Amino acid sequence: MNDVRQEDDLPEARSIRSRWPGLVWAVPLAALIIVGFLGVRALTRKGVDVVVTFGYAEGVTPGNTKVLVSGVEAGEVSKIRVSPDAHHVEVTLRLDPREKAALNSNTTFWLIGENPTITDIQSIRAAVAGVIIAMAPGKGGTPTRSFIGLDQPPVIPPDAKGTPYYLTAPAVGSLQAGAAVSYHGLAIGKIVQTEMVGLDRFRMEMFVNAPYDRYIKQGAQFWTGSPLKLSLSGASLSAGLASPASLLQGSVQFEVPHRARTAPQAPAGTSFTLYDDQSSAEQGPTGPEIPYRLILTGAAGDLSSTSTVSMLGYTIGRIRSAKLLFAPGGRPYTEAVLAIFPRKLDIDLPIDAPADMWRQAADRAVTRLLQQGYRAHMVQSPPLVGAHVIQLAADHGTGPANLGHDGGQYPLIPVAEAGGGADDLIASANQIMAKINRIPLEQIGNNLNKLSGNLAQISGSGQVRDSIAHLDGTLKQLDGILTQVKPQIGPLMTKLSQTADELHGTAAAARTVLSGEGAAQDRSLPDAIQQLDEMSRSIRSLTDYLGRHPEALIRGKAKEKK
Repeated sequence: MNDVRQEDDLPEARSIRSRWPGLVWAVPLAALIIVGFLGVRALTRKGVDVVVTFGYAEGVTPGNTKVLVSGVEAGEVSKIRVSPDAHHVEVTLRLDPREKAALNSNTTFWLIGENPTITDIQSIRAAVAGVIIAMAPGKGGTPTRSFIGLDQPPVIPPDAKGTPYYLTAPAVGSLQAGAAVSYHGLAIGKIVQTEMVGLDRFRMEMFVNAPYDRYIKQGAQFWTGSPLKLSLSGASLSAGLASPASLLQGSVQFEVPHRARTAPQAPAGTSFTLYDDQSSAEQGPTGPEIPYRLILTGAAGDLSSTSTVSMLGYTIGRIRSAKLLFAPGGRPYTEAVLAIFPRKLDIDLPIDAPADMWRQAADRAVTRLLQQGYRAHMVQSPPLVGAHVIQLAADHGTGPANLGHDGGQYPLIPVAEAGGGADDLIASANQIMAKINRIPLEQIGNNLNKLSGNLAQISGSGQVRDSIAHLDGTLKQLDGILTQVKPQIGPLMTKLSQTADELHGTAAAARTVLSGEGAAQDRSLPDAIQQLDEMSRSIRSLTDYLGRHPEALIRGKAKEKK
């Protein structure tokens, strides 16, 4: 019975059902949650893949080459391969998802550092640290993931603020894309590109940054900057070189004349003339070039397209060509073709006027100069050592002339008979030397020697020396007597008489010498003798007066009664 009671006292087991798993599932569940979180985050942070096609991509490596937007890292290169046509390279970029909105057909990509230049500091830095792919977000385009990369970095960033303009010139010179546009040394823009739009006509696109573009007015002046700067201040001459970028790419200088500073800003796309230098820019437009011919018989082998045609110091044209020809019979000469700038000859026609109208107006202006005696001169500038240039200058004594029409392609401008230059300088020097040689220097020297001998003979005469010595002593004694407070009338009268006698004797001695060999002496000697005679008579008159009025030495001469 005890056994039965003990079994009844045992507890019964109950099964309890719960919605939560046991603790054994806690670790796998936590791991699943973490994996899911990381997966979701990876999906949300996954970059945007785009493909950019370049012509070449030397130095670009996956995982190392970065993508920069406005200088900030925005992605990297994830893959690179050769395109199916085997002529390009396809570069896959993984960009930050935030750049997704900026990806459209106007977005641009280019390489930095593949072709480093000393004018681009960023390219030099990239060449050392590694090639960089730059990206400029686009606006207004259609969404896309495929792009064509630029072969060269853009001169002006696509998002730059400013205004485009154009410059026209007959030659490009040293200007290249990227050349700075400066105002008094401050860079305000750049030359974007240069293109040829016709023979002897080039057009350059210029971009002026904001806010400097508001200073581009109608009438603004542009000229090619010089790499060497010279300035003369006071008595000192200073020189300086332009910046390295200007030396390699050239530069454009800009100025606004006072008459144009109140004008409104020129609209975008306005075209301006690019001049060779500041002086030409200040003189203004030249008009279409009107060609003429010259026939030169002197040495003209150094005439070239850089040679100028000037008048009164102003450039009015340029030399187009010069070539050596032979006349019938074998006589050599030079035929030069020059181009005259019609606006420099006070010709004011619309720029779109017909070519025949410009030709007729230029012919009339040149003919007026020829009627006034103007001729073409070939001179060296600077003289003797410089290259030959052509000058239109007036020849004094030359009659009027007209343009020549000998069947050539262009009218002929008469040339002065004397070409100028070294030959004229040598001829002038010879004329001066001839005039000097005609001066009778030897005869003049002989006359001077003879005059010196006569003067020495007169001054060496014993009678003249004795008379002068006596006269000097007498005058000294007279001066001493006159300065005494109580003059002695008697001695004074005696000395005055003696002085008159001495003067008379000196004059007589001088006459004796003059009547002899010294008759050809200086003409001033007779005048001196005459003055001695007058002095002797004056002293005698004074002696007579003092003899009658001795009180005059104390009271002075009495006034005569009227």
